[in-house]
Amino acid sequence: MTVVMRPARPTCLCPPPSSTDVAFEYAFRVRFSDVDAAGVVYFSRIYEYCHAAFEELLRAAEMPLETLLHNTGWGLPLIHTEADYHRPLRLGEALRIEVEVVSLTDRRVVFGFRILDAENKVRARARCEHACVNMEDFRPRTVPSAFVDGLDRLGLTPQG
Repeated sequence: MTVVMRPARPTCLCPPPSSTDVAFEYAFRVRFSDVDAAGVVYFSRIYEYCHAAFEELLRAAEMPLETLLHNTGWGLPLIHTEADYHRPLRLGEALRIEVEVVSLTDRRVVFGFRILDAENKVRARARCEHACVNMEDFRPRTVPSAFVDGLDRLGLTPQG
């Protein structure tokens, strides 16, 4: 087993959005099924919230997940995720997730997620890196222009 020591605060998480205009937001409320006995969101639920925001982003980009998975021949499996937890998320809280594209290359896309409360305080951050693959053989492929165009329409690409 190899143990790697890392700084207490990772430096690789997504930075704050580059402007005051957020291109995509997803609102939700913390449900009873999301919390532990102390009424605090269980840590892995952050990824479920981020994935729900990702699915809604895909729908807004005119690429709903069900279409992407079954009709396009390509997919975006996760290859790396990380999260920072700044403040507990509690039962009943109304929160929102701001989503941005941190980087986009010909074969990968990295999304940054910020979970904020009603006072705009960052409660958690996550970063999800996806590779673009052919669904038949899971070999790498170029990110389709239709996907990039959808991100562009949402203002999520640097030229968008």
